[in-house]
Amino acid sequence: METNFNKISATDGRLKVTLTPEDYQADVDKQIKEYAKTAKIKGFRPGHVPFGYIKKLYGKSLLVDTVINKVSGAVNSYITENKLKVVGDPMPDNDAYKIDWDNDTEFNFEYEVGTASDFTVDLEKLPAIENYEIEPTKSQVDDAIEDLQKRFGTDLEPEDAEIGDLLFGTLRQVSSEFESQSGIPTDKVVKKSQKLFKGLEKGSKVTFDIQSIFETDKDLGFAIGKSDEEAAALTGEFEFTVDKISRVAPAKIDQELFDKAIGEGKVSDEKGFREEISNIIKENYNRESGFLLDFDVEKTLVDNIKIDLPDAYLKKWLLAVNEGKVTEEDIEKEYDAFARGVRLDLIKGEIASNNGEEIKVEYEDVLEVVKAEIKNYFGPQAQGMDDFITQMAKKQLEENKDNAFRNYYNKAFGKKVIDFAKGKISIKNKSVKVEEFNEIAKAKYETA
Repeated sequence: METNFNKISATDGRLKVTLTPEDYQADVDKQIKEYAKTAKIKGFRPGHVPFGYIKKLYGKSLLVDTVINKVSGAVNSYITENKLKVVGDPMPDNDAYKIDWDNDTEFNFEYEVGTASDFTVDLEKLPAIENYEIEPTKSQVDDAIEDLQKRFGTDLEPEDAEIGDLLFGTLRQVSSEFESQSGIPTDKVVKKSQKLFKGLEKGSKVTFDIQSIFETDKDLGFAIGKSDEEAAALTGEFEFTVDKISRVAPAKIDQELFDKAIGEGKVSDEKGFREEISNIIKENYNRESGFLLDFDVEKTLVDNIKIDLPDAYLKKWLLAVNEGKVTEEDIEKEYDAFARGVRLDLIKGEIASNNGEEIKVEYEDVLEVVKAEIKNYFGPQAQGMDDFITQMAKKQLEENKDNAFRNYYNKAFGKKVIDFAKGKISIKNKSVKVEEFNEIAKAKYETA
């Protein structure tokens, strides 16, 4: 078997594979003999079907399979052994597949190959990146404690409603037979309509235009147990009858609240409680700041390491692999983002290849990625749930739904590479207020 690569440019080439009978015939004959041992054909005893008869029946299909498999293996081996930075997949030349399988004995296959240009990664020469350190304000700590007081408060059923209460009852449309059990959180009602609910008692009725109560379809849908789309479709006058008024009396700021919110015995006074809440808020913001830092590291890598790509080839390849699903216009619209992702993957691969001993992904690394995702989902409620979250993460990896382990492994690999890069790139810490950080992050993400 002969394999030749013709480099046409820095990013385009053609790979040719030639097979002669010496490369494939022995394998074909071996498979025919195996078929002869097991084939059940009328008129012949099992295991006694003549070689020639089996060859006549199956020889052509076995030849095609053998040749295609050998060519595919040769292409992959050549790419690996010669460390070609292939992007996309090699695309066969259609003319090369015009083969007379009945008469040809030598087979030639040609592939278009797109490669990235040569590049080097010197992390220590990249521009410095800012990392934002965010300190929570007193008002943020106050708001967080107020939320905890409500969460761990006492449920009450008062005689009349105040804004902040949750009203349960029956919602009926005046002009139709529509009826639904509803729960209206009065603090979610728009300001101008809140007066309708203040002072209501059990059994009270109130009528209103359904679209005048909440700011969003989501809030309305939540109140009536319908989808956002179903809520948006509701119009006209509705009557609400109060069945129950639910109020949460805020928990006192005492040891019982400390233990429930932070963990038993972790703090013993309000000062320590506020410090712990401040640390939790700071940790949450540090997580947001960490996301932005990773984003900036990736942007710095792509923006400062020049890699030429075979753009025309990749667009052609994308159209072929997504045949019928996308148009050339779709590909043009999304290509820049796709190419940016290709460059980033190439850079990450190069960093990992050059620093293999320091960038190894273990099971625990994959597990941490899953745990971080779950913690992010639960938010502040994740405090004190470490054992539960660990077990949930392990279960997800064991079940491996939709190839979950590989997906999380790839995320862990990407994180390992970026963490390694952060240790080499110059990073300058900058203290900012929450509002300033939010503006910075929004501007950077929108630009991307």
